[in-house]
Amino acid sequence: MVDFAVLPSFSQQVALPRNLLFFMHLLLLLLPGEMNSEEVRVVGPGESILALVGEEVEFSCHLSPYLDAEDMEIRWFRSRTSDVVHLYQGRQELYSQQMAQFQNRTKLLKDDIMDGSVNLQLLSIIPADEGLYGCRFLSSNFSREAVWELEVAGM
Repeated sequence: MVDFAVLPSFSQQVALPRNLLFFMHLLLLLLPGEMNSEEVRVVGPGESILALVGEEVEFSCHLSPYLDAEDMEIRWFRSRTSDVVHLYQGRQELYSQQMAQFQNRTKLLKDDIMDGSVNLQLLSIIPADEGLYGCRFLSSNFSREAVWELEVAGM
């Protein structure tokens, strides 16, 4: 029977695992992990917003955890997702999809879009603006939305 050396000497055994362990930890810290789509949420205003006729209102929405939303579709809608208040898709705003009552009355603030945060200004509030609103973020692996109510005073 022949004996084979399975373990290197003690000094080699200690050095190799420490170096290997260090590089494995470093690699895990540097590589972005895959985000589980169930973990992503859209956070909107959270409660009803009160606006005055003739004023402007700002709706804020962001992803949690914060993710780059620059290449996502971001749809601001009224009651149903097909009722488009404002649409951002393919890194541009698509006004042709917008409902007539919102044309020339919305402004998308996307300074923090790389952090997954966007705001929509609705200008010159009218009584007909009262109702449910929402924002939806759509990517290749998830679709999430937040919904809230706009109340209009001074009708």
